[in-house]
Amino acid sequence: MCTKFLENNRSGKRKLFSLLRKDKTGATAVEFALLGIPFAALLFGIVEISVLFFITSTVHHAVAEVSREIRTGEFQTTGGGADEFKAAICSAMSTVGSCDNLRIDVISSATGKFSALILPDSPPACSGTPTEVDACEAANPAMPPDDYNDTASGDVVIVRVQYVHQLAVPDALTSLSNAAGNTHVITATTAFKNEPF
Repeated sequence: MCTKFLENNRSGKRKLFSLLRKDKTGATAVEFALLGIPFAALLFGIVEISVLFFITSTVHHAVAEVSREIRTGEFQTTGGGADEFKAAICSAMSTVGSCDNLRIDVISSATGKFSALILPDSPPACSGTPTEVDACEAANPAMPPDDYNDTASGDVVIVRVQYVHQLAVPDALTSLSNAAGNTHVITATTAFKNEPF
């Protein structure tokens, strides 16, 4: 009796598995659920990287163009200062991003040696215990203040512009964040010696 019950139970299971194996209803929904999330993450990551690349190119171009005015003395002869330099960089960025997220450093020395120049610290990276890192990454980055030195003819100059870009995709998916608050600090730097003017 037991063997007959087991045989009936086994044949019933085989029939059930056979029916389930042949049934394809819902397969598309399951496949989409399995592949849709990684595909969406990849797609949004590509868009995030593209936006970051575009803003980086724009910041580098703006720094090159406006710094040229310092190198030739055009900026100094018009009475430009820190606010005017920041406004010129912002204008050259063609309204890509927010001007409130810009930080500028213009450091100069009359010694003729770049070794005499020391740039101010960048925004600090998050460090410490995992709890401290999580709290730091949840906050906005602490941006040091702008540092602008007036430059003269023949001075060696380093111009550094930093732009804080808020990332839309969580850092866990893209690993693009290099500062607190799921942000990426874009840094553009140029060094030159002022022409005689």
